[in-house]
Formats: sequence, structure tokens, C-alpha cells
Amino acid sequence: MRFSARLSAQKGNRALTYEDAPRPTRIGYIKGVLPTFVGSRHGYRPIQQPLDTQDTHQAFIALIRDEADPWDYDSQSSWEGLCTHLKDCDWPEFYDFVELIGKLLIEKEDNIPFGVEYDFSSYQKKVNALFEEDAIGWSLTEKSELHRHVPPAMAKRLHVTRAALTDRFQNARVHYQKAESYLHQHPIDEANSIKEMISAIESVAKVIAPNASTLGDAIKLLRKDSRFSQHLLDGLEKLYVYSNATPMVRHGHVHVGEPNLQEAELMFFAGVSYIRYLIDVDNTAEPPRPTQPPPARR
Repeated sequence: MRFSARLSAQKGNRALTYEDAPRPTRIGYIKGVLPTFVGSRHGYRPIQQPLDTQDTHQAFIALIRDEADPWDYDSQSSWEGLCTHLKDCDWPEFYDFVELIGKLLIEKEDNIPFGVEYDFSSYQKKVNALFEEDAIGWSLTEKSELHRHVPPAMAKRLHVTRAALTDRFQNARVHYQKAESYLHQHPIDEANSIKEMISAIESVAKVIAPNASTLGDAIKLLRKDSRFSQHLLDGLEKLYVYSNATPMVRHGHVHVGEPNLQEAELMFFAGVSYIRYLIDVDNTAEPPRPTQPPPARR
């Protein structure tokens, strides 16, 4: 990471950028990432890069439904045309291009020699390193889709949670994946992310307490199990109340409003913790049953 980025991080003023593609980031991508993967097939020596400049630019134009002019450069100036287009296009279109290159590389994966530095994995690492350095709030996934950036430690925790939602928790897994997608995709859908996370928790709780019909019922039944903390169940109940009382989440409301991103993030990560808590505690030994007092001596 360059000095200016480290200095900005130390001062604590590196707010993540979501709704923009700053010019320094575009230049960093054009000069530091793109040349490894895109080159011209015209000239005295054949290119080593897997993607041709002019073909890639035409694919970009088709993707964003743009007119060929003024990007209809001849083969000798195709690189300049592509770079100019990337500098001047709207910020969502720049990210369209970032995803497009990854998808084109994935398509060519079988034809790229093993161990070279211009396969998709290399591209993904370069893009994510650039975005992290420039405090861009997006990161490129294995499917070449830009999702909201998640710190590595939290990403590992999310992976563990997804892995736990199998077999009897399969229904909860569906809700969980939707909650994660609504929160990390663009545009972000805060209300549906909260709704799906509460549904995921409810599904897990109803498996553990099979006689429950709602999350509220499940919490009442879990309170009778000494393995679960009463105080933590109080917190879970508050999350449930919040989801029912907030407009645009679970029930119709006469008041106008909707949850903000901070609330959606809090609900999501709290939900992850509660899912892990419920499953892990349920996997522990059953609580000891009270023993009968010994008969009184006569």
C-alpha cells in the first residue's frame, strides 16, 4: 500500500467509497491491472495477454448498450480508445467493465497455461488489492461479481456460518444466502436483508424447538433450556421485535420509513452470531435432568 493510503488509514479518514469510481482508481486499474490481461493482436509480435483489446472493447460497448462512435477506433488506436472510454464512462459502467474482464478470463480459463500470471485468480487479486488500497467498498468474488467488501476475518466467519447451515438447517441456509446477497450486492436492499436474516434465525430456532410456530414461540421454549443464556435470548427477542416494528421489513405499517444501512449491517452480523450461538449450544450435551432427592431417613 502506498504511503498516502497508509497515512490516510492511520488518520482514520478512509471512508469506503461505494457510489463512485474515482479517477485515481481508474488510472490505477488502467495502468496497473489491465495491461496484464488485455493487449492488441496487431503489430510485429503476437500478444501474450489472453484478451484482445478491440474485441474486449466491443464486448464492453455491447454490455452497456453504448454507441460505437466515438469508440470505433481502428486497430492501431484501440488501446487509447478503450482507456479513454474507461476514464470518461459513468462510474457504474466502469465497474461493469471490471466484472466483464473477469468473466471473459473465466471463459478462457481452460486455454490459459497453468501457473501464468494472467488467469482469473491473478486478476481477482490485483483488482481487490487496488480497491483495498483506494478504500473502494467493493471486492470481486470468484464469480467475477462485485460485492460489498467484507474484512477477511469476518469473511471467514461468514463462510463457517454458511457451512453450518446444511442438512436439517437447509431451509435456514436459503434465507441466509438471500440476506447476504441483499446486503452485499448493488443496489443494497436493507429491508429485505433484515427480513431474510430474521427468517434464517427463525428457521434455525424452529429446528431446535420443533413445537414453535414463530421465532417468538421458539424463544419462549428455548428459555426453558438451561443451556441457553436468558440475557442473550432477551437480545434475540429485541431483534425480533425490531424486525416486526420496522416499516418495509416484515409487516405492513402505516408510517413511512425504512431501515438504513447501519441497521441492516447490525442485524446481519448480529444474526450471524445468533445463528452460530444457537447451533453450537444445541450441539452441546443435553442439560442435566434434576435428580430425585434421596428418601428421608426415619
